[in-house]
Formats: sequence, C-alpha cells, structure tokens
Amino acid sequence: MRTAAFAELAEYLDLLLEAICVVQPDHTISYVSKGAERVFGYRPDEMIGRNIFDFMHPDFRAATMLTALAVNSGEELLKFENKYIHKDGRVLDIHWTARWSEKDKVRVGVARDITEQKRLAAEREALIAKLEAMALTDPLTGLPNRSLFADRAEGALARAQRDQRGFGVLYIDLDKFKQLNDQNGHAFGDDVLKAVATRLRGAVRPTDTVARLGGDEFVVLVDVGQSQLTPEAAVNAVIDKIHQVFTKPLSVQSQIMRIQVSIGAALWPQHGQTIDQLLQHADQSMYRAKFAK
Repeated sequence: MRTAAFAELAEYLDLLLEAICVVQPDHTISYVSKGAERVFGYRPDEMIGRNIFDFMHPDFRAATMLTALAVNSGEELLKFENKYIHKDGRVLDIHWTARWSEKDKVRVGVARDITEQKRLAAEREALIAKLEAMALTDPLTGLPNRSLFADRAEGALARAQRDQRGFGVLYIDLDKFKQLNDQNGHAFGDDVLKAVATRLRGAVRPTDTVARLGGDEFVVLVDVGQSQLTPEAAVNAVIDKIHQVFTKPLSVQSQIMRIQVSIGAALWPQHGQTIDQLLQHADQSMYRAKFAK
C-alpha cells in the first residue's frame, strides 16, 4: 500500500469530521485518519493493526461481513449503516461509503457518526405518531374519535358497495348519565366513561370499531366482512353481546354500580346510503329504545 500517498494528504484528511479507514482484504486496519477518534473514540494508533470487526457491535458483524466481501470484489458501496461500540461503551450508528482500490488491494471507507441524527429522527417520528394519534383518538377513553370513525366507516361503505355486502352502525347512549355526572362530579363521570369504553372494546370483535363521538355517546361500526352471518344477524349478535357485558356491575372509584345502555342500529343499504344517513337512523332508533324503557 502506498502509505506515502496518505501521509501527503493527512493534513487535509485530519480536518474531516468523518473517519477515513483503509482496510486490508483480511479486514485488518492499515490506516485511519484522526477523525477516527472523533467517531469511534480510539486514537489511530489504537486501531491500526487490529481487525475492524473488533470494534463493531456483534449483532451487525454477519451482515457487514457480506457487505465487506462485496466491496472487496469491486462493488462500490454508496450507503451502508451498521453499529459500532464507542471506546466509552456507547453504541454508535455509523454510515459508510466504501470502494475497493484495485491498485493497492485495499478497501477504503468513510465512516460518519449518525447516532444523534438517528435519535432526532426517531424523536420526530414518535412526535408525529403522537400527534396523529391525538388527532384521531378521543383523549379521555383512548377510543377512535369522530374523525377516525368517519374514515373507517367510509372504508366499510366503499367495500360494501364493491362487494354488495352490508354492514351496520350502532349508536349507544348511557342511561341517566347526566344525573350520575351531576351527583358525583365530572371526574367521576369521566371514570365511568373510561370504564364503559373498556367494556365496549371487550364486547365487539377485532374487525369492529368502537368510537366515542362525545359526551356519553358511542358508536360501533359492525363490519360484516367475510362472516357467514347476514348483516342483520351480525349486528344483532354485537348488540346482544354489549347488553350482556353491561349486566355485570362496574367498579368506579371504589363504587359498584350498574350502567344500562340504549342502543340503536342501522343497516346499509336498508336504512341509508351514506354514513350520515345511517348515523341519523341509528340515533333515532336509540332514542326510541331509550324512551321505551
């Protein structure tokens, strides 16, 4: 290897934040720039003569070996990421570019520490996911809100129109909730709503959607899908299950109480061609059920 060539450029290479690494075919390091200490924490003299895999995170050695062999065979590497262990024990995310020097029979790579960049990217993604969840989720119960329900309902409507398979919408209201809320306070009422949301989740199938529209009003999208039941039978089965789970008392703030619900149902296409029409029909059906008690 022409070490003199690197010596002539060392003054400039050492100014780079990245680490320049020259590696023999057997993966022994024959040269690293001073940037290696900024990236890996090791001085060049602590790395030269050692196998580059000694510094690598064990979980990435197998994949990196395949990539290194590909570079040794002449393949140019423009982007590759793996993890190394910093001298102080930290795990580093490293971005590599590399190519094979046919003249000197060595692999020349440029390593850049992207640990902080990836951490910030992960934080941004988590924040975006949180904001999206907040925009689509009821903050009190964690159920889908009106917007997410509308989106899923429109999807169910499109599938129903395509496959000519019906689906149902349930409108659910808690009986005497205002009286309970006024007597015990809004904090107690909020805990009741959270307990009811949990009950409703457990009463429906994974393919159904429970959402809270606001106050003590909940809706359920009953997606028949590939069920062998008719839409009417599927909706009635969900209604029966909801009534069944509310025969058991709720425990809220150490108080044991029974909550009754009134449920109205609408079927597509019998009771409406649009989601708004179905909700309106189910709402009216719910009020008839409430006042019939």
